[in-house]
Amino acid sequence: MEGRGARTWDVFLSYSRGDARRIAPLRDRLLASGLDVFVDEVTVAGFAGISDAIREGLARSKALLACYSAAYPTRQACQWELTAAYLSGLAEGDPRRRVMVVNPEPGTGHIHPVELRDAKHWALPAGAAELDALVADVRAHVGALTGAIGATEAAPARWLPGPAPSPAPAFTGRLPYLWQVHSRLHQHAAPLTTGHSAARPVQVRGMAGIGKTLLAQEYATRFAAVYPGGIHWLARDTGDTPDGDEGACGAESPYAPYESGLRALAVAHGLPAEGGAEELTARLHAHFARTGEPFLWIVDDLPDRLTTHQVARLCAPHPLGRTLLTTRSRRYDTLATPVDLDPLPPDEAYALLTHATEPPGSPEERAAAEALCAAVGGHPLALDLLSSAAADGYTTLLDRFHTPGRSLLDVLARDRVLPTGYPAGVTAALVRDVRGAGPSATDALRLAAAFSPTPLTRDDAVRALSPGSTVPDIATARRLDAGIAVLRGRGLLVPAGTRSWSVHPLTVHAWLRHDPEPGRAEQLRHAVIRALRTSPGTTLGRVGARPGTAGTSTREPRMKPHTPAPPERGPGELERMAAFDLQVELATRIGVQELAPGTGSLREALGSLHALFEFTRSTLRQYSINLAAGPPPHDARTVHAIADDLLNRTLRPFTSTWHPRLAAHEALRPEGTSPVAHEEAWPDAPAMRAALTELRTPLLRIVGELAGISGADFGLPAVGSPG
Repeated sequence: MEGRGARTWDVFLSYSRGDARRIAPLRDRLLASGLDVFVDEVTVAGFAGISDAIREGLARSKALLACYSAAYPTRQACQWELTAAYLSGLAEGDPRRRVMVVNPEPGTGHIHPVELRDAKHWALPAGAAELDALVADVRAHVGALTGAIGATEAAPARWLPGPAPSPAPAFTGRLPYLWQVHSRLHQHAAPLTTGHSAARPVQVRGMAGIGKTLLAQEYATRFAAVYPGGIHWLARDTGDTPDGDEGACGAESPYAPYESGLRALAVAHGLPAEGGAEELTARLHAHFARTGEPFLWIVDDLPDRLTTHQVARLCAPHPLGRTLLTTRSRRYDTLATPVDLDPLPPDEAYALLTHATEPPGSPEERAAAEALCAAVGGHPLALDLLSSAAADGYTTLLDRFHTPGRSLLDVLARDRVLPTGYPAGVTAALVRDVRGAGPSATDALRLAAAFSPTPLTRDDAVRALSPGSTVPDIATARRLDAGIAVLRGRGLLVPAGTRSWSVHPLTVHAWLRHDPEPGRAEQLRHAVIRALRTSPGTTLGRVGARPGTAGTSTREPRMKPHTPAPPERGPGELERMAAFDLQVELATRIGVQELAPGTGSLREALGSLHALFEFTRSTLRQYSINLAAGPPPHDARTVHAIADDLLNRTLRPFTSTWHPRLAAHEALRPEGTSPVAHEEAWPDAPAMRAALTELRTPLLRIVGELAGISGADFGLPAVGSPG
């Protein structure tokens, strides 16, 4: 590009190099139209930075014309160019002033920020007439502009309480995520295409070390001009409380880990810092109301299992604020719009690993570097740490990473201040949320680690656990489901198909070094090997299956014969499971749920109650509770006794009385009369409805007794136990 110098350009043409052929007619028509067009023909590598020529060309251009294809968001240079032009227009009052969009795709979902979706944009012209019309529109748009885009560096952010974080030394592959965050924070600004008319919190979520905090910092730094009221950073104060302990931010005091941050924010605004969290929040609300400036409110490392109310109270204390959360939890979908931060793809992972040294000089070294990228699963923090030790070669580094004992990642992090604020124990931070998860969850993670890199399937896991278990497979499966649910909620397992889950390889690496019961882990590893060798339906038998189908069996695990364990002093796990299943079924039946006068069908009510006989029997069989072993003592309120009471002393008298009487009346229904009308004309209908109402009292009592065993409360009225 000759003669750029101090020249001013009408249009800066921004496009992905992969789209060069299909946008060539537009580029050529623009160049032939008399407009001064800056066209960059040089591909910018991930760590090469943006060249001075591109910076100067964009700064001296009136507007940017983005050929916004599906590949455009994945190109580092394109996203940098778009951001600079967007922020320049934002400083002038309209972020769309300096950006024009040509969209060659049929939809608009790939276009970020959302304001550009609502703005006028062109489809990629297919013929000469359409090209001429587009060029005319471009000429009219730039003709109305004065001056150029100007400085392409972002305005300095105002960090509160401060100081500003250090910039990320190797922020790669994340620019599309920055636009996703911005679009979701401001989706109410484009209601026609997003369907949202009010702002919602946004959550950046992902595993530990994946870059959530860095992404939030980078977004705040680059988009500071959008938030003249400042960037407010609220981080958990871990203090002496172990990470991952539920008590660190328990249900009773969700503000406790953040109180010091709230006080620091109050002081930064010149407000009194005394009082509790609610008083501090009230003062901040009043302050933002007085200043009237938009601000960004970031809550870093939001813990798992907070209530809706608790999350809401941690969000921005005034509507002028936009709330950005970072969290490992997967439980807040209904409270905040998610942006899921994934591991880096192979090419970007390779670029990050090799950026600090000379590229691998031999095929063996390159293969070792690629193996390292796979071993850490594209994990940015791990790759950044490993890159600092690559001077001795990637083959040596690969061996060091897989050496048993203390993790190489912890060794490399020992003398570094990590941008995420982790302590030196990187691997401990990766699995901190396993603490307090319970034995079912830890066993599920051990199984997932043993099956890795293949997915953990429910059936295979039950087969592995079954031989050493003292309970039926149904109970084993229920335990496993509960453990998997906890791990999924904490972001430690992700779905890999129907009834199958995968664990990140770096989580496995960390868990093997921090499992508090390595003996149990070894037992389960042996069980997995036996299951894989002896069961043709396991993952091993599906190795040759079509990719993506491993672990997708929906067949229930085979139930093994079970000899009931000796009676326990209190209700055992099988008792609690059986009680819960009966309680759920009974609580939803007509009889417990009132039948309003004149509504519903008595035949359906009778059928609903009659179905409880088979359900109760099958539930008792499923959990090896033998109802036929003889009548239990009346005062022994076990599931056996409660079921006997339900069937033989509560339901049977009712059904044996009313079933024959209702059937006799139904047999007399005249032709042409509907069953409902015939039932309503039955003289005994009021008496049966009254008996159904009276039945509710003993049924509620039975539901309460089952709740006493299961520990679940459905909010039904309490009825006293029998004397």
